[in-house]
Amino acid sequence: MKKIKKIYLFFFVVCFAVLPWSAPAGARLFIAEPALVYQPPYAGMRFFVYKPYNLPDGWYATFDGYPVFRNRDGVWVYGTFAGPNLIPTHFVVGSVIPSMAGLVPYANPVQISSFTSLPHLRQLAAQPGPIFVGEPPTHSTYMPDWLFNSRFMALGGWKNSVDRIGVLHRVNIPVAWRGDTPRVIYAWNGANWHQMLVHEGERPIEILRSNLYTLTRQRRSNNFVWYEADMPILAQQAGQWGFYWMGEITVLQF
Repeated sequence: MKKIKKIYLFFFVVCFAVLPWSAPAGARLFIAEPALVYQPPYAGMRFFVYKPYNLPDGWYATFDGYPVFRNRDGVWVYGTFAGPNLIPTHFVVGSVIPSMAGLVPYANPVQISSFTSLPHLRQLAAQPGPIFVGEPPTHSTYMPDWLFNSRFMALGGWKNSVDRIGVLHRVNIPVAWRGDTPRVIYAWNGANWHQMLVHEGERPIEILRSNLYTLTRQRRSNNFVWYEADMPILAQQAGQWGFYWMGEITVLQF
C-alpha cells in the first residue's frame, strides 16, 4: 500500500510540474523524472533526485534543490559553487542540513513543483534526540579539546586506512574507517583511537555492536564528553583531511 501511495505521489508531482497552469507566472519548469538512489553501506539512506535540464552531466538535484553528485567511490555528496562551476564537497548526502553547512541550492524548489520537500528515506529509522552528553559549551568561540590533541589529529595522516568519519550515535564518539569493506574501524575513546579489526567474513555492524559496551566504558573512564557543538567543527576538519563527512551514524543503519 505504501508503495502504491508513493507511485501516486510522484505521478502527481511530475504531472504538476509539467502542466503550464501549475506554476506561478514567470517560473521556469524543470522537466525531469524522479530517480531513487542508494548510498553505499554505512550511509544507510536512500533518496529521490531529479535531473533538471540545465544541470551539468553527472549532477542531479534533490527535492529541495541542492545539487548532488556520485563520485568515483560511489558516494553521493553535495555540491558547491566554485565561481560558475559546480564541484563536489566532502559532505555525504544526509550527513548535514545543507543550508546550515553553507551550501546553496542550484534550483529553486518552486521551479520543480510545489511538492518538493520529501524526507530522506532511511533504510532503518535513525534514533531521535541530541548527540551530546552534559551541558554544551556556552562561550562564543568554542574550540574542543580534541582539536589540540595530537593523538586525535594523527588520524588525518592515516589515508591508507581511513577516508571517512562520523559520530557513533548514543555512544557519542567519533568513528572512522575506509571504504565499504574496511579492515579496521577506529573509535576515539577520549585518550586514543581504539582499533576494531574486521576479519574476513565479519560484518562491520557486528564489530560495532559487539564493542558498544567497551567503547562506552572507555569513554566514561576517560571522562570524554562529546558536545553537539563539536559536530560542525569535526565536519570541517574532515574536509581539511580530505575525508568524507558521514554525520551521525547509528548501528541500525548498517
